[in-house]
Amino acid sequence: MKKVASIFVFTIFMLLVSCRQDFNLQAEYKVVPVVYGLLDANADTNFIKVTRSFYVLNDDATQVAMNPDSSDYRGKLDVRLTEFCNGDSVRQIILDTITIGNKQPGNFYAPKQKLYYTTERLRKNTKDEKYQYKLTIVLPDRTLVSTTDMVGSNGFRVKSLAVNYSLEYFGVNRPLEFYPAPNAISYEVRMTFTFKEQRHPGGDSIPRTMDWKLATYSNFYLASCMVDNYYRVTYRPERFYEQLVDFLGADTAVAGLKRFIGDYPVEIIVSAAGEELTRYLEWSSVGNYGTMGGNDFTLIDGGTGVFSSRMTTRSRVRLAGTTVPELMAHRNWGFKFTGGD
Repeated sequence: MKKVASIFVFTIFMLLVSCRQDFNLQAEYKVVPVVYGLLDANADTNFIKVTRSFYVLNDDATQVAMNPDSSDYRGKLDVRLTEFCNGDSVRQIILDTITIGNKQPGNFYAPKQKLYYTTERLRKNTKDEKYQYKLTIVLPDRTLVSTTDMVGSNGFRVKSLAVNYSLEYFGVNRPLEFYPAPNAISYEVRMTFTFKEQRHPGGDSIPRTMDWKLATYSNFYLASCMVDNYYRVTYRPERFYEQLVDFLGADTAVAGLKRFIGDYPVEIIVSAAGEELTRYLEWSSVGNYGTMGGNDFTLIDGGTGVFSSRMTTRSRVRLAGTTVPELMAHRNWGFKFTGGD
């Protein structure tokens, strides 16, 4: 299951960045290797995608893009990671290939995608050991190289044990706390709310999860939010209800609908990003697109794309205060507290 989850997370990332392959296909022809990879020491499987731009003269570019041979390199390339500890090379990791089958349709071929991967666990930073990884990809006509420092350590974790969405705190900033990750310069903080839903009496209970993105914070901002040795950010309880109303929608009016809340229905998710990934996301957020021969953002020596590190920490927490009874008081929502989850 962990491997499936890792593949899913990587696929979502690929959907987000796939538009960066929108090359000007009528420009002067030049093959441009395109690489995307994010290393995570918490993941049981890490992936690298290696592809290339392609040239279209008379054919429909959208049709050509649907052909894997247009953008994939044939066969299996030499793709490897060199691990460095405090500047010394200590390990070589050779990546194998895998074909995933869950990429959603878009401008490029789907649902199958060829990725390079390794199940060897990558190293977390410690007080005395700082890890760095060098990516090397040997292509028929060149060798691509990129390097990233690893983000995170065992000390990177959520500190908060509960969240409180009680009505008495509407309009009040509530604290959410987590410990920082080494080499991270930005953090995305999310909360999810999971419950089981029974739509008909005697029917199966199906898990549903509402995802609520709080914000992305820079280290510069978080420096003002430091308490002792951890960061403290805030959320507004009324925003939880706004998100919940949008998520439930018309389901609130279904007769006989029941929703069950467990002991730990909220998950706090903090994703720490390294400098390279943060720069890439900032670049892409202002509408930059790759063009052959243009000023592309790239961290790949010999090609284009991004190779960086991130780390995600998760913690399931309780609903504090009067949040649960207040949720149950909304009769149309059908919430009941069961515990045990």
